[in-house]
Amino acid sequence: MLARLDALPGVAAARVDSSGRFFWLSITDGADAEAVASLAVSVLGGRARRLPSTRAAVQLASRVHGDPWLGSGEVMTLSFVEARLLAVRLAGDAASGAGLTPDQREELAEAIRVELFAAMERIHAEGGRKTGGWIYEEWPSIARAAFVRCAGPIPPDAGRRLAELLPGLLAR
Repeated sequence: MLARLDALPGVAAARVDSSGRFFWLSITDGADAEAVASLAVSVLGGRARRLPSTRAAVQLASRVHGDPWLGSGEVMTLSFVEARLLAVRLAGDAASGAGLTPDQREELAEAIRVELFAAMERIHAEGGRKTGGWIYEEWPSIARAAFVRCAGPIPPDAGRRLAELLPGLLAR
């Protein structure tokens, strides 16, 4: 999405906040800000809208304290952070339901992380998606791959419970 915004006439640079909800466009000298904003909203689609200037200023104010706003060359960093956090959360949820030991939970978290990284790298290489909803569609296959990746160190009974639990952990 950022690459598409960067390519718009009049855009010097596009950035996104760490939630992926807010975009900040730097406009080239002489560009018509209203026309650029209109183009950007159409590229973003869906419920995209321009923030009033006071709300935009509030969003950007936290930058001075380290709130990251990422450009197209940095956004993969955000995906990796999200994948790591999601892997730990999902492994914890699955470990509770499947009765895994802490070491088995860590094996599962790493397997989920590896599979999420692969999926996110593929999605980025394809040019991204309009929304984050792709993860819900792809999660069952990611979950199966993660289960296969870590199945060795998990006892058969816990493995059966885990195989049943994992695909449903990211249901909408």
